[in-house]
Amino acid sequence: MSQLQKAISRTQRRETTGGLGFGTARKEQPKAMLAGVVATDGAAAKALLEAGADLILIRAKDAAGALKALKAVATNKVCIGVHVSALDAAGAEALSAANCDFVVSPLGSTAAAALDTDRMGHVLVAGPELEDTTLRALGPLGLDALFVEPEAGAMTLAGQLALVRLSSFTSTPLLVATAADTPVAELRVLRDSGVAAVIAPEGTTVKHLEAMIANLKAVPAPKKGKREGNDMAIVPSMSAGHASEEDDDGEEDDE
Repeated sequence: MSQLQKAISRTQRRETTGGLGFGTARKEQPKAMLAGVVATDGAAAKALLEAGADLILIRAKDAAGALKALKAVATNKVCIGVHVSALDAAGAEALSAANCDFVVSPLGSTAAAALDTDRMGHVLVAGPELEDTTLRALGPLGLDALFVEPEAGAMTLAGQLALVRLSSFTSTPLLVATAADTPVAELRVLRDSGVAAVIAPEGTTVKHLEAMIANLKAVPAPKKGKREGNDMAIVPSMSAGHASEEDDDGEEDDE
């Protein structure tokens, strides 16, 4: 099981349990979603991880182009993924051997043999162009998440419904590219639309990351029962190919 999948599972458990038990000491407010950043090299990735990033995404044309940056920082306990424009079986094997935790790739240019979630986490690029039948068919694949790059500007209701459609039809959480200075109100909308992690763009500094983390902690917890009714807020079930608490290797939350 990938570190990404474990991190998403922990975040979703915090969101659904909420509150504090009687007599429990108050803890620091948890983040509403995971904080991710795009990095181009190992040094930048290491600095961002040390500053509190939950995950790092290295962009490259192909697996070979990502290996140098990946090998400089990746271990089997670090949540570092690679975003490539195409992926074949050999490339997936090379990334896995270099301790890549998960790979992000498009549906149409990913070889079927490259997808092996027992070996490495997998995230597919998704958008509104995917048909409903295709989205439903993705559910049983056991993907860690879908990666989405929304249109620039403030999110509209149409944009939110597009995210809800992706997450609900696939029963899969979303990783969404967004600006590091996205306001708390819009982060709440993303969280309530099935987004498990926000990914700040290349060039995000440690200072920008710290501000994003502060905003993620400022997002109010969902109202009790909101996600169990017919409201717009839909969080994908972990049952569709995702880990249960018992599969979390006994790791505790590090927040």
